[in-house]
Amino acid sequence: ASSSSLQRKCFRNLPPRNFGFHRSNSFSITSSALATASAAYQHDIDRRSKWLCSVAEHYLAGLVREARGEPNDYKSAVNHYNRLLSLARVKLDHRHPYICALLERRGAVLFEQQKLQCSMLSYLACLKILEHQQATGSNVFNKADLARVLYGIARVLHDKEDYLDALHTYQRALACQRDLAAGSSRPTLDVITTLCNISRVHHLMGDIDAALVANQEVLQLATILVCGKMDHPFLINRLKIEGNILVEAGRVEDAMRTFIEAARRCCDNGRDRMINTLMRGGSNSRGGNGSQEDADAGDSSVLSIRSATSMALIAFLHPSAAAA
Repeated sequence: ASSSSLQRKCFRNLPPRNFGFHRSNSFSITSSALATASAAYQHDIDRRSKWLCSVAEHYLAGLVREARGEPNDYKSAVNHYNRLLSLARVKLDHRHPYICALLERRGAVLFEQQKLQCSMLSYLACLKILEHQQATGSNVFNKADLARVLYGIARVLHDKEDYLDALHTYQRALACQRDLAAGSSRPTLDVITTLCNISRVHHLMGDIDAALVANQEVLQLATILVCGKMDHPFLINRLKIEGNILVEAGRVEDAMRTFIEAARRCCDNGRDRMINTLMRGGSNSRGGNGSQEDADAGDSSVLSIRSATSMALIAFLHPSAAAA
């Protein structure tokens, strides 16, 4: 009895305990955190929605205008890309992949407008971002993207007549394109196109041998690509270009053989058109230095071309006739 009375006294002397459940406080904290998270989520949704609306309004509209290919459309496309770039540079990091893509498209349109200096600046800014992304280990861009941007820069240099820099950049692009095509049994059109431009630049720089070597590789790869169809217009055209280069080099007999080969591959109507064009000294070409991807007759002497073509025509129509 004494021990129980002692326990009761001890309990009476203890401070009162609060056994109430703190439901209201925990619920309030949880509700506040949920409200904050919902607001942040809604803000993120709004931000993303505005960005997607801007992409639809400007980037996609720019692509449509660019695809139309008219001067006014190019101007409108550049305006769309510039407006989206201004917005992206505020909302995103200056080295963001979106900005890189926009700079590439703007550079391409400016090139079509022949605003070469502005196009070059846009492409170089794009290349800087692309190389930074690759250096940091990002897999957003790959070698195909690098090859495409390098090719765009080379085209601008080509039209600016910076032939040495253009040649170097074409070769960098070609190295990437070859790596990409290494796993395929067929050559790619990108490789052939770049080789055509390399041949053209060598020709413009006066390096005839290098131009002929590049053109021979074009013929070999293109023959594989068209499955050996020797009368394909592209192959015939490259033979005509080779013949004109040979004329410039003073190798008239080689030029004659090349023109004969081109004529043999033509159908009757095509052969007549080719011979008439060559007899006029390539008057259907655009003239001037010529831009990349051209299939022009070159800048050969009209008299030399006519001489070589006359000899080729005699040899083709009269195989047993004397050459001289």
